[in-house]
Amino acid sequence: MKFFYNFPEVSFIDQSVITIGMFDGVHLGHAKVLNECVKIAEKKGISSIVISFSNHPSSYFNPNLESKNSLLSPDREKIQWIESLGIDYLFMIPFDHYIAHLPAENFIEDILLAKFGISDLVLGYDNRFGFQRKGSVDFVNAHYSEQIHAYSIDVAKLDGEIISSSIIKEYLVQGNMTKTNSMLGRNYSLQGKVVHGNHQGRQLGFPTANIELENSDKLIPGFGVYISYLKVDGTSIFGVTNIGIRPTVTQDTHTSIETHLFDFQEDIYGKEVELFILDKIRDEKKFNSLPELIDQISADVQYAKSQLTKIHIAS
Repeated sequence: MKFFYNFPEVSFIDQSVITIGMFDGVHLGHAKVLNECVKIAEKKGISSIVISFSNHPSSYFNPNLESKNSLLSPDREKIQWIESLGIDYLFMIPFDHYIAHLPAENFIEDILLAKFGISDLVLGYDNRFGFQRKGSVDFVNAHYSEQIHAYSIDVAKLDGEIISSSIIKEYLVQGNMTKTNSMLGRNYSLQGKVVHGNHQGRQLGFPTANIELENSDKLIPGFGVYISYLKVDGTSIFGVTNIGIRPTVTQDTHTSIETHLFDFQEDIYGKEVELFILDKIRDEKKFNSLPELIDQISADVQYAKSQLTKIHIAS
């Protein structure tokens, strides 16, 4: 897959199947849309194109909105997951004044037709484009049916609930990884680098890998202790992860991501890693003493190992 951060200045290809959307998280609902785009393109022997955005439209309409820790999939991850579904071209353009005020007719005529030779448009059930969201499947079929075939993809549901980025974000903040991971179709992960902390975990008998996020826009699960695994240098190591402010050992309000890895002693400081969050054990809390904290961490570790054993992951 080839990807670009701007539209081409001239005609790009002769014929294509296109879908448009933010696609934050590239969840199972998005996958239905993207898979249909690829399917039509392969059947016709033409290219599949995704038009997405390098910033969330809400950041344009609400410039004072805090964007930190707001995305399920920052750019690099979104590119990775869209590519994995077989899309040929991805355009991640800035959602700016031009795009926000571009009439649907101009979007279709000046971009989709003139630059991409669109023959088919695939949109999610609630997706629209153009100024005041005028562009829809019905609009395209009513005004451009001789040039474009437009399709609407039905909702994807899990246990009767519509899968959407906003719903997944709610579950993630709650720490409900069962719902989060099921709706994504994969385990939610955090990418970053292992950095030096204050080494208090080692002093307590539970050394931790402290992870500094690669992208500050990445949404972090709600505070708590989680069963997890860390992928480093192609190897996966299971452990327990604390996400929070460590109220028992510090007055700091900085959110830390610390993982105690089971039976692992190697030096991985400075390494690029990916942390996969599997299930929540408990909320973060302040303990009355360090011995009480140590006892709880021991219990967390034993519980995590027992849960992993049940699904034949750890012994």
